[in-house]
Amino acid sequence: MKRNLTSEYFPKNYVESRARFVEDAKLLGPEIKIGKWNVPSRADSDLTVDYIWAPPKIAPKNLLVLLSGIHGSETYAGSAVLHYFVRELMPGLQRDNLGVLAVHAMNPYGFKYHNRCTENHVNLNRNFSIDGELFKVKNPASAEMHKLFYTRKPVEAYEGKILRSMKRVGDQIFFGDVSADQLRKAIAPGQFETHEDVEFGGREPEPQTKALTELMRTLMPDYQNVVALDIHTGLGDRDRLHLLTDGVIERTLNPILTSQVLHSEEDKEFYEFTPAEAEGFYQVHGATNSLFGDLATKQQRVCAITLEFGTLGHSLEQQAHDMNAFMVTHQGQVYGYANSEIEKLVRERDFERSYPATDRWREKVMLASEGMLTRLTQRLTQI
Repeated sequence: MKRNLTSEYFPKNYVESRARFVEDAKLLGPEIKIGKWNVPSRADSDLTVDYIWAPPKIAPKNLLVLLSGIHGSETYAGSAVLHYFVRELMPGLQRDNLGVLAVHAMNPYGFKYHNRCTENHVNLNRNFSIDGELFKVKNPASAEMHKLFYTRKPVEAYEGKILRSMKRVGDQIFFGDVSADQLRKAIAPGQFETHEDVEFGGREPEPQTKALTELMRTLMPDYQNVVALDIHTGLGDRDRLHLLTDGVIERTLNPILTSQVLHSEEDKEFYEFTPAEAEGFYQVHGATNSLFGDLATKQQRVCAITLEFGTLGHSLEQQAHDMNAFMVTHQGQVYGYANSEIEKLVRERDFERSYPATDRWREKVMLASEGMLTRLTQRLTQI
């Protein structure tokens, strides 16, 4: 692996990243399809989700899907991982029975303008539903937490209601009478009522959600095994790669296929499995991973995993500051800021949650990605 991680792997911006992804794809050969989906925007006429489709050379059996940029400002790491994978791993893959789909920047608006959600304030990782039933889900616990901790006016200070009410009791953090874990598990699964509240999953699929769903409807039926990797940053111990599920593992994590491609003990230097019920983590509605389980037939085996590179850390205090930044950032995006100074502060700290500005963190991302993807692809091609 090359050592100049900043210039060789992590892009400067969305436009550079998109152009590099397409150029990397062109080096793979004429049988590779390069496609894109245009994403409508009120602010920008040049937003696309670009993808590479590499069909198997002989017959379909195993399908590997790599997704980046579901959360826009997290795409810097996703772009770096895709650059490594497409440029350095894909040319050597044994693809007789392996199809590979790599998707760049599912949320191009968020990537370009440093927002977690889409221009419509939709969290794409709460927006996947093949039958529309998701958008009928109610989350009264989220609404109650918003009444307690969310401010519906321009942001005046970085310290929101969460930090102002924080207290430590033994080995737990509370906000008033609500524990940090209670707050996160109430809000994080998502809500489908209003874009003004955090973790809005939308009232219908976003354009890129529809496009990916339709492409997977076309591709998946031919394959016995489907492995999907969705690249994120944020949750978990800083500098550590956590493998997460959407919390409904019977749908998204076939035990046999998972054990064939992921050996958590053997690979522990690169990643660790973290269950959705662990403190600070959570189950979600409409997660990207759920798409693959929902589309699979009874005969197909699916292993759909989130790759989460930890950023701020996982101590109780760090979790509290993370939740505060999460709430005030969304408040600012919806209601604005009292002045430019507080906007700059909030946006800078929010961006740091997605993309820490240290070479150590970047190096850890690349080393974990190299180790995991090399081993996973070797195992997958041998099934």
